[in-house]
Amino acid sequence: MTTVRLRISDAKIKSYLKSDTVTRLRDERYALELRFHKSRESATWWLIDKRKNNGKYGKPKWERLGLWPRLNAKALFELLPHKIARMATETDQVVTDWDCFGDCLRWYVQHIESNKDISSERKSAVKSVVVNHLLPALSELPLTNIRKHHIKDLLVWPLRERYELRTVKGYFAILKAAFNQAYREEHIVSNPVAGMVFTDFINKKITPNEGKIQSDDVSRLLDRLKAYALQKQVFVLMQLAHGTRIRETRLARWSHIDWDENIWRIPACNAKNGEALMLPMTWQIRNLLQQYRLSQKEGQKFIFPNTKGDAPICKDTANTTYAEWSEGEFTSHHCRKLVGTRLTDLGVDKFVRERILNHKMSDLDQAYIHTTTEALKLKALQTYHNWLDLQGFIFFHGKIAGRS
Repeated sequence: MTTVRLRISDAKIKSYLKSDTVTRLRDERYALELRFHKSRESATWWLIDKRKNNGKYGKPKWERLGLWPRLNAKALFELLPHKIARMATETDQVVTDWDCFGDCLRWYVQHIESNKDISSERKSAVKSVVVNHLLPALSELPLTNIRKHHIKDLLVWPLRERYELRTVKGYFAILKAAFNQAYREEHIVSNPVAGMVFTDFINKKITPNEGKIQSDDVSRLLDRLKAYALQKQVFVLMQLAHGTRIRETRLARWSHIDWDENIWRIPACNAKNGEALMLPMTWQIRNLLQQYRLSQKEGQKFIFPNTKGDAPICKDTANTTYAEWSEGEFTSHHCRKLVGTRLTDLGVDKFVRERILNHKMSDLDQAYIHTTTEALKLKALQTYHNWLDLQGFIFFHGKIAGRS
C-alpha cells in the first residue's frame, strides 16, 4: 500500500489509476485523501478532521465525501472550502454527489451485499426488489422537495395493481430502510421519506395469508410426490414433517443429525431468527433418513447436495422443486403453515408448537425453557407423523417396525 502526497487533480488521478502500487493520494492543501478501489476504475474521497474536540481522546474523524469519478476533483475542491467553513462554525452539512433516489438505492444494494451479518437469501431478495421495482419507479426522482404523493403515484399504487398488500408494504419497507441507513451514515443531508408511513398511502389492515394446503390435500400431494427423484422427495418430506424453513432444510448436514440422541440440530447460523433449534426425530424420520443416506456417496457432508456434491442445493433449486410439485399452486411456506395448523388441530400446546416452528421467542418465554420441552416436542411430532402416515407418508419411510 503506497500513499502519494501531491496537489490532487483529475489529470493526476487518471495517471495514478494505471499504477499497480499506489493505492492512496493525499492532498497537499487539505486533510483530504482519495482511496482507489480494487477495480482501479473508481475511488472514494475522505476528509480527515483532526480537531482536538473530536470525540474520545480527540482521534481524527474520517468522513466519506463521495465517489470519484462521479464527484470529480474540480467539483469537490469548489465545495470543500464551504464544507471546512461550516465545520469551523459548527454548521456543517454533508457533501454528497447524490442527487436522485437512484443514487441512494444503488448504494444500498452495495451496502447490503458487503454486510456479513445478512444472509445470502436476504441480500438476494433486497437486490431483486431494488433492481426490479424501486429503481424503475424512482431512479430519477430528485432527493429534494419530495412529497408523499410522489411516492404514492410512482411506486405504491402501481405496485398495488400487481401485487398483494403485504408484498407492497414489504417493498416500501426496503425503500425506508435504504434512506434510513444512508441518513445514519451521513451520506445525505436529510431523509426525504423519514416522515412517511405505509398507512399514508393505503390504510387497510393486512390479514394473515390463508394456507393453500388443506388437510384433505395431503394424501393427493404425497401420491404426486412418488414420481419425483429421491432427493426431492426427502427434501419436501422433511419440510412437510417439521415445518422447517427452506433455508433451514437445504443447508442441513449429516453432522447435524445426532443418531444416538435422535435429534436433528439446526444451528443458529442457518435459522431465520438466529436461534438454534433441536428437533426430535420420530421413528418415521429416522427410517426415512437412514434409507436415504444409503443412496448417497460415502463421505457426503450435505443431506441435500447440489449436482457437484460440494455444496447444498441453492434456493432457486429448492423453490423450483416446490413449483413443480405444487404445479404452481403453493410454496414451501404453505407446508410450514400446514404443520402449524395440524399441530393446533391435534391439540398441541401453543408454546410447544412455537418451539417446533422456531418462531422468535420473547425474553419471558426464553426464561422458562428447560429440557422437558424436548419431550413435549417429540410427543407432538410423533402424533403429527402418525397422522401423516394415514395420508400416505408410510410409503416413503417404508417400515412399520418400531412404532410405539
